Amino acid sequence: MAGPLRFVLDATRPETRHLQVALEFDTQTSDPGAPSIELFLPTWTPGSYLVREYSRHLGRVRALDAASGEPLPCAKSAKNRFTIAIAPSTRRVRVEYSVHAHELSVRTADLTAGHAYWNHACVLLWPVGQPDVGAEILVRKPAGWRLACSLPRRTADNRVLPWPTAATGSGATLQTAVDETLVAATLDEAIDAPCLVGTGSWLEFVVEGVPHGVVLDGLGGLTAPSSLPQDLSAIVRAAAGVFGGRLPYAHYLFLCLFTADGHGGLEHGESTTLLASRTALRTDKGYREFLSLAAHELFHAWNVKRLRPTEFWNYDYEHENYTELLWLIEGWTAYYDDLLCLRAGLTNVEEYLAVAARNITGMRSAPGRFRLSLAESSFDAWIRLYRPDANTKNSSQNYYGNGAVAAMCLDLQLRAATAGRSCLDDVLRSLYAATFAAGRGYRREDVFAAVASIGGPECVALLRAWTEGVLDPDLALLLAPFGLRLVHKDAGRPFLGLSFEAGKTTVATVQADTPAEASGIAPGDEILALAGLRVDPDRWGDVLQAVATVGQPIEVLLARRGVVAQLVITPSAGVGALTIERDPGAGAAAVSLRDAWLPNHRTTPPKLL
Repeated sequence: MAGPLRFVLDATRPETRHLQVALEFDTQTSDPGAPSIELFLPTWTPGSYLVREYSRHLGRVRALDAASGEPLPCAKSAKNRFTIAIAPSTRRVRVEYSVHAHELSVRTADLTAGHAYWNHACVLLWPVGQPDVGAEILVRKPAGWRLACSLPRRTADNRVLPWPTAATGSGATLQTAVDETLVAATLDEAIDAPCLVGTGSWLEFVVEGVPHGVVLDGLGGLTAPSSLPQDLSAIVRAAAGVFGGRLPYAHYLFLCLFTADGHGGLEHGESTTLLASRTALRTDKGYREFLSLAAHELFHAWNVKRLRPTEFWNYDYEHENYTELLWLIEGWTAYYDDLLCLRAGLTNVEEYLAVAARNITGMRSAPGRFRLSLAESSFDAWIRLYRPDANTKNSSQNYYGNGAVAAMCLDLQLRAATAGRSCLDDVLRSLYAATFAAGRGYRREDVFAAVASIGGPECVALLRAWTEGVLDPDLALLLAPFGLRLVHKDAGRPFLGLSFEAGKTTVATVQADTPAEASGIAPGDEILALAGLRVDPDRWGDVLQAVATVGQPIEVLLARRGVVAQLVITPSAGVGALTIERDPGAGAAAVSLRDAWLPNHRTTPPKLL
């Protein structure tokens, strides 16, 4: 194949909820018979570890001789592949298809009267075996809509410019253009650059000479806090500080999608997509969570988009890419997201400790940590974490929350072992220098070597135990040198070990090794009564506390698959709500360690409009 791929992606008919796509490329054939070219569509998007089967959204794929307009044979050769037979006289091929775009998520495509959003993994058919061929993507958009994408643009006078900002001076010209052409040097570059087109508001700020853009789409009549650029700037500086202060990119975009509900993000090398409730920015809690999400995805610009395992050094976009290191990729990032907000002065120590306590509570309430290690749970992400069922918490670990707990424990151990001279930041900088900066991915042994260089063999042994075995760290012992202690409030209350579907008394999960499991209660059972008293979602807690006594059997009336049954459950003593509190008797050394770990820069909450 000669020359770059040339795509035309048409978003000018939002009422159809379809993106119209055309692809043209030159071809050079050596076989005078019937040579062919095979195209494929990715089945997943890096950062979201589930095969999504994007090809299910494709319309009919047609192939033509671009010069004559004559049809070329085009046959589906796999669920996501198409083989085009090329006549000897054909020098240029045109492929036409549509993509159904009606799913608003950070991974997919959505086209409405107000915006167009897509990941290129969902829309670009690509020649099999040619990841290094370049591409130009002409985007056709309604008049007045602005295109946000981290890829550079090709201008009408054939110059290639970075994405348009006030800093580049190119924003006004490109904003008014109906057609814009994006340039990707490789398949990886194209896949790593989602697009958001619409009339949402733009904010800009500069950190260390690097321009950053924030696109706010879907807020309706609401507005973002006036401090958002300043707050994101502080997060960027805090993240850069972990890796020595330098930013790894030349520019960065926060693509923010707001809707009625939802929460999530997806990382890219020079941008991220954030999905949040449009009302989230109007409350202190919602705004803190949004900033934490932004910090998480930004941190991935270092941790996974650059510093990454060997298994992810070259992505296979058609099949699962397995690794046992998602506890580092996602877990360590989940640890740093709230820590970065603290370092940036956007939250205070008490708020941070509340988040850490929730992570610990989540870890302790999921028996899967005794059954599958963090490494094994990472490997199984494709079939477990992204496909949860009623038994997921009993059979595996969430490498986000549990990985964050393991990262916190390692950070505490490193700080205590070195009397505060070193921490997890130093491990990441060491690993980054030894692997990504040297042009390669890392293996598990590289991680352990970086930990050993900072904290010695004892820290390595603990990390191996926490990630390759049972995750059951002695948190009281780890927190004590920092003048902190675990406190259980309301311990001893009757505990059953089940959870309900939202707004129902239908059992969603039954925790292993609890009274609910021992009684025979199963997911899907609808609890009708306790001790002869009718229950409903609003009164469940009140009835339970009224009739339940630790160690005393209770009759449970339930409906199971259309049959009413009666069981007996004997409540155990619950551990209560977990908090992390300052030890009032902590000495000066402990307070010094704690203050170095948890700096308290914030004295007042963020100001919301």
